Amino acid sequence: MPEPKTDWVTVEDGSRAQGFLDDRAADYKPQLNHLTINGDFRVFVDFIERWSKHYQDVPGATEVVRDTVREWFEQQLVEAVMGTQLLRGSKEWTIEEIERSLSQEALTAVVMPRYHIEMAVRRGLGSRLGSLKDKAS
Repeated sequence: MPEPKTDWVTVEDGSRAQGFLDDRAADYKPQLNHLTINGDFRVFVDFIERWSKHYQDVPGATEVVRDTVREWFEQQLVEAVMGTQLLRGSKEWTIEEIERSLSQEALTAVVMPRYHIEMAVRRGLGSRLGSLKDKAS
């Protein structure tokens, strides 16, 4: 199974229509192997805002924070899609069950456990923008 193509969409940049993916993390179209990720989803926005505050004195940090946060959440979603696709063709999983496992609600549930993403973002931002320990001194 090839990795799905991904696109981040937001209302602000006009790539997401109001009403599509409202308060959902992502939408997957299996026939296109395409994952549309909602950049307006509150979990993603909260992460970006919170980490941006930590680096508010670093020029250009907001874009680096956004890109780093998106990178890790996108990886989580792509892995969920690819892992679920591996269940296709097994006698224990019907097509309907796989489709439900790739629904907007299921993909939203995929991004709710945030501890490991939090740690990955911390490491990534530390290497790109500097350690928060250094900023506290």
